[in-house]
Amino acid sequence: MKYIVTQRIDCVLIIPDGKQLEIDGFIFLCDVDGNNSAKYIQTEVEAHTKEEAQRKAHKLFAHFLSKITIFHNSKYTLLEIISVTDGKTTAVNKSILGRLNLGIDGGLIKDDYVKSIKNKRLRIRPLQHYSDGINSIDPFDQFRNYYLVLEYYLKDTRGITNWIKIKEPKIEMKKGMNNYSMTVISWIRHKLSHSKKNNKGLTPLSISKPEDVLLVQKHLPIIQNLAREIIRDYEKI
Repeated sequence: MKYIVTQRIDCVLIIPDGKQLEIDGFIFLCDVDGNNSAKYIQTEVEAHTKEEAQRKAHKLFAHFLSKITIFHNSKYTLLEIISVTDGKTTAVNKSILGRLNLGIDGGLIKDDYVKSIKNKRLRIRPLQHYSDGINSIDPFDQFRNYYLVLEYYLKDTRGITNWIKIKEPKIEMKKGMNNYSMTVISWIRHKLSHSKKNNKGLTPLSISKPEDVLLVQKHLPIIQNLAREIIRDYEKI
């Protein structure tokens, strides 16, 4: 059975002319209040029950939004489900010529998607890690998610170190456990996670210490750019 699922979304995507915006089967809708910011995302799924339709749609929404996040580093946060209705036609919001908000032109997002992503077989996991980093407000969580992107493609610290040194030849180097040389990016990653497991040579960073937070925030733009670059390189986006 076909169900139409609508979920609230928090983002800065602007719907041109206050009309709905459809991208590859996903429809962005705005409120009927003269505001042309996208407030909802909607799609159609095949399911046996409304509960199954909700689960399927939420997963599809998350995967789709992780794909378009890479274009402009914009947040797309899924909120509560608004409705799950059975039917064959998708609801269309009224066309409203209202006030224009500041944000990202949905037409540009659609053009980028059609040109770079539509019909491509993309690996979703690194895109999801990147999207999770963008959407997080915790700098430690952001850093870990961006680093997970590098780990997905390059597997281990040695491979990551060699790749980062090519991309950032002047990157600061640090000594890790067993006196192993690594970039400051991998060193921070180890102090955020691995050192907590065995505490052999690396003191864990703490979110309660301002100096630790500043250290991570200082290198966040670097690791984010590296994560975005490796996704674009490997996925040909």
